[in-house]
Amino acid sequence: SISFFIPKKLKINITIVFIATLIGLYFIEGYLLMQNIKQDKFVIYKTDTGKDYDKRTKFDIYQDLKKEEPNIAVMLEPSLFLDNKNLSYLPLSGISNHKTIFCNEGGYYSIFQSDRYGFNNPDDEWDKEQIEFLLVGDSFTLGTCVNEPDTISGNLKKLIDNKNGILNLGQAGDGPLFEYATLREYLPVKKVKRVLWVYYENDLGNLKRELKNQILVNYLKDKSFTQNLILRKQEIQKILLNKLEQKELEIKRAKQHILESERLERKRFFELIRFAKLFFTREMIGNFYDWKIKFQYYSPAHKKEFKNILKLSNEFIKQNNSKLYFVYLGNYYRYVAGNNQDGYMYYKEVIQIVENLNIPIIDINELFEKHEDP
Repeated sequence: SISFFIPKKLKINITIVFIATLIGLYFIEGYLLMQNIKQDKFVIYKTDTGKDYDKRTKFDIYQDLKKEEPNIAVMLEPSLFLDNKNLSYLPLSGISNHKTIFCNEGGYYSIFQSDRYGFNNPDDEWDKEQIEFLLVGDSFTLGTCVNEPDTISGNLKKLIDNKNGILNLGQAGDGPLFEYATLREYLPVKKVKRVLWVYYENDLGNLKRELKNQILVNYLKDKSFTQNLILRKQEIQKILLNKLEQKELEIKRAKQHILESERLERKRFFELIRFAKLFFTREMIGNFYDWKIKFQYYSPAHKKEFKNILKLSNEFIKQNNSKLYFVYLGNYYRYVAGNNQDGYMYYKEVIQIVENLNIPIIDINELFEKHEDP
């Protein structure tokens, strides 16, 4: 409608500028696409290892391994059950005593043998008289997409020079309330010298969902509340195995196990759509504005609840003759997009909360910000 009132010469100029800009953007997109192809993870993995990147889906490899190994499972994180209000008990771990398929970010699927309670530990760690370190946290603590020896706890095992055990109670998607509940259920089982609370920068966002779950909120309201998960291993196992069966059925109904030729055809179509929508150009611009994400998750109430959870956790850990250490992990975009500022993801505010509670801090950001390639 506006174009009817614009002089012809101006319309031509506007059209030229618009088309030139569009062509320029697609040249940038083409360049970024070529750079992405050069940095293709499949090519890099083949070059570095001489092996082919495992392109199977998680359920493809599950079906393959199931033929040889009856006790095989895929990772089922406790956060999958957060919105289920019909459960009598809320699992805080994965399926126990099963070879567990996790994920693939480096060319291979990480697989671990879960322990007697469904965590990523060699089972005999629970038999050791004393535990040197007990870790709680999210997927970084659990050890996303690496095998157990390469997790944080696995590396700690290589470093300590005594016979004490190390227990990893981390679970993908866990936030502060899940971690507090995990400590309440499993810390008293063993004599633990030190607890490492591994905090990742999306944990306050996870807390938003956790505060809506009544079972988790019960841990906050009642210091004596317990689900007695140690004694209810069989019930928890049944809930998890039922979930695994349900997910299998969903995959089969969705017919996601398509032929490789169909998969390749879909991939090509998807790549064409991404190019048309200037995917890499928009991603490049978006990376530098990732700081906006903090406004989507947090409110003062979350920080208040976080402080209370950390305070209760510290008190509980002291009651069990152990000592809490708070480990701060910064996220990828803090460094790659120039977001390493005190206000990003409420970094300094979180640190201040921990300091006010007199909890020792291991701040990984202090190391990363000085490193030439964080």
